[in-house]
Amino acid sequence: TFHSFGDSSIRENVLRSGLTPDFKVLDTAETVVFLKDNIFKLPLKRFAPLGNPSKHIASLVRFFSRLKDEDISADDYVAFAEGLKKGDPYSVDYIEEQRELALTFKIYGELLLSSGFIDFGDQITFALKILRENPNVLKETRERYKYILADEFQDTNYAQFELVKLIAGEKQNITVVADDDQSIYKFRGAAISNVLGFKDTYLDSEEITLKENYRSLQPILDNAYRLIQHNNPDRLEVKSGIDKKLVSLRKDMIKGARVKHIHFDTLTSEADAVAEMIKKEVSEGGRSYSDIAILIRGNRDAAVYLNALSNLAIPHSFSGNRGLYQRDEVRVMLSFLRAVTDTSDSFSLFHLATSDVYSINADTLIPCNTTAKRNKRSLYSVMKAIATGEGELSDAESLVELGEDSREKIRAFYEDIKKFSDLSLKKGAGEVLYTFLKETGYLVRLTEEESRSAELKVGNIARFFEIVSNIEVTLRVKTLDALSEHIDTMIEAGDDPSVAEPDDEEDSVSVITVHKSKGLEFPVVYMVGLVAGKFPTTKKAQGLTIPDELIKDTLPSGDFHMEEERRLFYVGMTRAMDLLIMTSAADYGMVRTRKVSPFVLEALDMQKAEAKSTSSAKEKIERFAPGKDDELLDKPSEPIPDSVTLNLSFNQIEDYLNCPLKYRYVNVVKLPLLPHHSIMYGSAVHEAIEAYLKAKLDGRKITEDEVLGVFHGRWGSEGFISVEHEKGRRAKGEETLKQFMKDDADSLDGGIKPLAVEKEFTIPFDGFNIRGRWDLLNKTEAGVEVVDFKTADVQDEEKAHKRAKDSLQLKLYWISYEKSFGKAPSECMLYFVDTGLKGVAIYKDKDIEKVYVKLDKVVDGIRKRDYTATPGFNTCGFCAYTTICKYRY
Repeated sequence: TFHSFGDSSIRENVLRSGLTPDFKVLDTAETVVFLKDNIFKLPLKRFAPLGNPSKHIASLVRFFSRLKDEDISADDYVAFAEGLKKGDPYSVDYIEEQRELALTFKIYGELLLSSGFIDFGDQITFALKILRENPNVLKETRERYKYILADEFQDTNYAQFELVKLIAGEKQNITVVADDDQSIYKFRGAAISNVLGFKDTYLDSEEITLKENYRSLQPILDNAYRLIQHNNPDRLEVKSGIDKKLVSLRKDMIKGARVKHIHFDTLTSEADAVAEMIKKEVSEGGRSYSDIAILIRGNRDAAVYLNALSNLAIPHSFSGNRGLYQRDEVRVMLSFLRAVTDTSDSFSLFHLATSDVYSINADTLIPCNTTAKRNKRSLYSVMKAIATGEGELSDAESLVELGEDSREKIRAFYEDIKKFSDLSLKKGAGEVLYTFLKETGYLVRLTEEESRSAELKVGNIARFFEIVSNIEVTLRVKTLDALSEHIDTMIEAGDDPSVAEPDDEEDSVSVITVHKSKGLEFPVVYMVGLVAGKFPTTKKAQGLTIPDELIKDTLPSGDFHMEEERRLFYVGMTRAMDLLIMTSAADYGMVRTRKVSPFVLEALDMQKAEAKSTSSAKEKIERFAPGKDDELLDKPSEPIPDSVTLNLSFNQIEDYLNCPLKYRYVNVVKLPLLPHHSIMYGSAVHEAIEAYLKAKLDGRKITEDEVLGVFHGRWGSEGFISVEHEKGRRAKGEETLKQFMKDDADSLDGGIKPLAVEKEFTIPFDGFNIRGRWDLLNKTEAGVEVVDFKTADVQDEEKAHKRAKDSLQLKLYWISYEKSFGKAPSECMLYFVDTGLKGVAIYKDKDIEKVYVKLDKVVDGIRKRDYTATPGFNTCGFCAYTTICKYRY
């Protein structure tokens, strides 16, 4: 991606960038928190009112992002703002506003830099800055990348095009692939003018029109084409005088209308009918559920359709479902954070006590809550009085009826809160949270429950732990209190992470937003909720806008919002292969009847669509009727059909062979784990070696300091036993990398001769693929050797060779190389970088035959969802899940 390219360019030239080698990229939510933490260091007045200083932070973050998309530097913005004079066609208020914003933008960048952070947009702007200010780096980059292909060019922004033009240079060996009719990411800064104006930049460019369509039947393409022509003249077809009408190459004939529009009286009628049609399509039409998609305009539109599918027991997945913080299992953890760090938060304490973790009933808690309210005290203080028997609240009148069993539950709960509060003063936030989940038994109960519902809950807990892990890196003080405050700030700023993705190996209907459907295809597509005001959406008032004088992107002349919405509709239509059904309803619970979307009328060449009479009051109630999700989610997952291709990595194969239950923990329920120092150490060393080898592959010189800079940039402090332990491991890593570079430089045969570094592969087998990457393909006199780097402490050369000879990973690499290139590698090697020892192996046919037997066993077991534990001394001794597994040896 553009951003990963920019990121690697910055890290390769970090000493020229002004950044520290261990800089971190903040995502949008982290950027909001960073701004909030530094709000009083910024020259804000009108945009940070004292009554609510954080009021405009999210708007400022979006505004700064747009400035970077437009390649507007802080200095350019300040110069523009300072140049505004009284008497210009702008008011004094506007001039002061622009000066405040420009200076804030400048200081924001300086604060990021001094803190060792950059934001998402900086991955492009810093890469541009390095190339513009360092002719030697630009020359090396142009020599390295002689040809450029930019795919999905219609989704690029102004700054990204500038990066492409800079690298292409005078040779102009550049190809872009684009469909201006699918430019749907203006909200991310995409500039459609990049496509429309490409030929103005490259006057001698050759234009090739791709009209042959392999996906959809002709009627679907014709209706979509009729729709998109309403964006004329702001289309490449008109501006370049070309023909973009797609021609289907599919010869199969399917009877019946390929594009339909069906109108209903109410939303619930629409959703129920869509579910019934899907049921019939599968039972009578020979389709599988995975052949079908329901496309919605926004995530909030999904609920009624999900309920309708549940009511008919139709398996479904909602890709990109937001609302992680609203999930019950995550709300439990949020309540734990708040209750432990703020004992006056009675609401969080009450929620935690009644949750599935403690299950304290209402008869016990309500008297406690009543006592707290009557005495204007916190719920915690009442629980403390009951648990200790001390204080004036211990014998309050409202507590008289509490039995000993109830009092014992309160005591146990109070002791837990006190214990975890004390622990939070000694341990990191992630470790305290993990200890809570483990010691209360909540995680164990979920893992032992073999249902999709439990698997999704554990997946959401794992997603939350990912967020916690990322946050801990940015926290100056890594305490539970700081974490709790940080997450609350993110929630206030509108952060709404997606929930865990469902098992994509299930045969299920995909419910997905039109934006997320881009690039996908389905035999049958239902586009739903197609009414005016919903699709197209009503144009929203813009927040902070960039002054016209600074805008570099050229916007079309027409109604830009309507044109973008029409392009999005076009994308939705062209996801359909065989059948496209568009649905709408007159009543969506609003006072007024909704009109059919004008896009439906344009696509089908209709003048108007009549809406039926409705009963809005009833619809307001019906649309929130509960579905029957539990009936689907509480069932064990079905076996994976042979029609579904499994994608397996070496680690997944090894996990299943070691213990199928471990495979389930890691890959199905995705149990969270505390970070371990050995994994962090290995990753940092590995990435530093990768940087060294990539430089060698590209013919670039890379210094020892630059390699160590990558190592320190990837370093994390989590998982170490003590500060001394971390220092020792860090010093060992530096020593290992220095010795690795010295050994390579001193080698008599010229050292490593990389042909490929971190080369990804996907090898198809019968019913499954093996995916992975080779650390290094190295050219030797005998041919090509496949090398895998390890940080394991192997001290004996004979042991190193045995490890290589027995390595299933190397055998899979051998097979993958042979299938990729039509011949076997010369050898496979485990390179133990900490000791410098190398284990080498050459495999015979009988070695490879044994691997295929193991692969058959793994694939068969995974398809049957057979996760039977195989405990043993060696298996359990090295397993990270022994503390929660009831089958442990």
